[in-house]
Amino acid sequence: MTQDIQILLFGLSIVTGLFLMSLIRIFRLSRSNRRMAVEDENMTKQAALQQIEVTGIHHDAMSWRAKTQRQFDALRSDLSHRLQQADQGGAHALKELVDAHKKELAATLAKITELEAALAAKPVMVAPPPPPVALPKPLPPPPPPSLPALPAMETLRIQSLEADLAAAKTELALSKQQNAVLQRTLLLARRKLPVTAMRKSAPRSSARSA
Repeated sequence: MTQDIQILLFGLSIVTGLFLMSLIRIFRLSRSNRRMAVEDENMTKQAALQQIEVTGIHHDAMSWRAKTQRQFDALRSDLSHRLQQADQGGAHALKELVDAHKKELAATLAKITELEAALAAKPVMVAPPPPPVALPKPLPPPPPPSLPALPAMETLRIQSLEADLAAAKTELALSKQQNAVLQRTLLLARRKLPVTAMRKSAPRSSARSA
């Protein structure tokens, strides 16, 4: 073989080798491209699924927030209504107690006035004058033992009126003390109701902010 043919064969071999290397490179690139296309499709599907999941979570969060807000508003309205009813009931009960104590005080004062008027109308018992001094006489024999003299009816009646007056004054003081205790108890109860309402609504507010 001549030298030109050898050069041509050598060049052809080089071209053939380069062509085969190009084919192999093209085949590998096509496989890599197909693999990347599959991965890209999978990632696109995964991104779409994540987007749907995020949208669902956002929708659930908004629904839960709206539901929690409605429950909180309903609870606040119910609590306000109960507090208003409690205030009205307490005010009505206090008014009834005050009216009852006023009636009792008026009746007691009228009774005290009546007893004082009855005591003032009684005549004052004046002691009789001492008997004149008489000449000594022989002592008579001692009388037989007898029961002590009973007090007069007027004295007994005055003592009874005085006892009734003391009892009426005691009852009046007791009524005033009970009225003061009831007013203080109702005031403390009305002060405790808003604190209890705030303590109950605090967990709801923390849950809402969470």
